[in-house]
Amino acid sequence: MNPRPIRAALAALAAALAASLPAAAGSFGVSPIRVDLDRSTRTGIVTVSNDDSRKLSFRMKLFEWTQDEKGEDAHAESADLIFFPQIMTVEPGDKRVIRVGTRAGEPGREKAYRLFIEELQDPATAGAQGAQVAVLLRFGVPVFVAPPSGAANPEFASASVARGKVVLRIRNAGTRHVRFDELTLRAGEDVIARTGGWYVFPGATRAFEIPVPRDKCRSSGRLEIVAGMEGREIRQAIEAQPLLCEP
Repeated sequence: MNPRPIRAALAALAAALAASLPAAAGSFGVSPIRVDLDRSTRTGIVTVSNDDSRKLSFRMKLFEWTQDEKGEDAHAESADLIFFPQIMTVEPGDKRVIRVGTRAGEPGREKAYRLFIEELQDPATAGAQGAQVAVLLRFGVPVFVAPPSGAANPEFASASVARGKVVLRIRNAGTRHVRFDELTLRAGEDVIARTGGWYVFPGATRAFEIPVPRDKCRSSGRLEIVAGMEGREIRQAIEAQPLLCEP
């Protein structure tokens, strides 16, 4: 997977955080941005590349990742997986790998984690300022441990029109997660609104909103919601209403 988008995102975050941090965050890349483990693939590798002109230090932490009854994300520190190293430095222009793997046994259901890669402030700089070493930037790599069998089974639980937006809920009745890349609202072949998607875990129902620009709003007629995911789509028809075009 091409790490350039991640580098760009990290650089943008670094610039935004620099003003409020004791030291500016560095520029680094992470690839891949997701790890999938199962019966045949028990270990994975994440590469961290230092694109900066100075040495960067990192700390790794693992969190179990769940979704509550509303589909909201929750994280709890975990020791379920093996990962190494837990602390490392990367020289300018160099790369280091983080190895992550499952422990003995297989899950009866899919489990999700996030391996957070935290860039640490240079200890020498922190000492000079009389402060503790700070976390300058944090990036979470999703890690999924799949069960021996099963698949995602997403479906629309509800869809309705509100002021200036369409509100929908998607339920995953399967045994593995699904990630929606984009949600679009269409009138025939015309795309009138779109928004980014997210993960929906097995057994979870997650709410999404698609804001509708007033200049593209339709107060009547048939509309269709298209949720795109990993090479396929699910669709849901709704009727437009005057309420949709109200500010």
